Amino acid sequence: MRLSRYCSVRAALRLTLLVLGVALLAIFSAQANDAPKPGAAKPFRFAVYGDTRDGHDIHRKLVALIMSKDPALVLQTGDIVHSGSKDDLWKIYDDITGDMCKKIPVYPARGNHDVGGKGYEAHVTQPFTSGNKLYYAFDKENVHFIALAIDEVSDYSEKSAQYKWLVEDLKTARGRGKFIIVYFHVPPYSIGSHGSDENVRETLCPLFVQYGVTLVLNGHDHNYYRTVRDGITYIVTGGGGAPLYPCNVNKGVIPGDKYESVHHIVVCDVNGDTATVTALRFDGSTLDRFTVKAR
Repeated sequence: MRLSRYCSVRAALRLTLLVLGVALLAIFSAQANDAPKPGAAKPFRFAVYGDTRDGHDIHRKLVALIMSKDPALVLQTGDIVHSGSKDDLWKIYDDITGDMCKKIPVYPARGNHDVGGKGYEAHVTQPFTSGNKLYYAFDKENVHFIALAIDEVSDYSEKSAQYKWLVEDLKTARGRGKFIIVYFHVPPYSIGSHGSDENVRETLCPLFVQYGVTLVLNGHDHNYYRTVRDGITYIVTGGGGAPLYPCNVNKGVIPGDKYESVHHIVVCDVNGDTATVTALRFDGSTLDRFTVKAR
């Protein structure tokens, strides 16, 4: 009788230890799966703004807001100054952004107001992996960034050097499974004073669809506008300081769009194949927030 009871207790103890071992193994396996893999992309943050031009007081506030968010890099969607040929305007820009540029890499795209003189190209100071100072690409972790010269002057037609370069760069990035983000000045979708540029839409948007671009960032219209077309999120972020333009809902708003005529910045937090995008008004309040996944 005692022997039988002893065997039962021993069997129960073995079962308990087995269950405990399985549970511990599951916990350790989950922790191992959650741990960053060697060589895996690390989370990072970047900020975006554009159309600073001659709104110097607002620009200063936005630069301070950007720096408070501690991004790894900053994108500028064009119209950095009011007239690219005037050196004194570039000096004002340098005075406003000097501390930011010392601490954070800034990658601009050229706007129509930046054309003329050597000021714009002198401000493309960060290294890039492909292209030239007018259109170029670079990588950060698993994200492939592409800056284009779509500024009412540059040639981006199908026979142009820029278009051919873009196709090859997109093919390469797609082949490497990159999270692709493209930014440039003139928007294919907009409800501001300039509105949508049909030529940009017809020429470039099919490439974005074909090669899996996730996010397209523009300026030119001085407001905020977000829309999703063909699975791609397009953002107009032209609220960097220039006089604001009204949002006209009759220029093509569709359900789900978000828009506001306000000075602002955009902050993107990338984690693997997901980016959480937050638009912030110049006072720091939240204008918009959404998440996109790499296509």
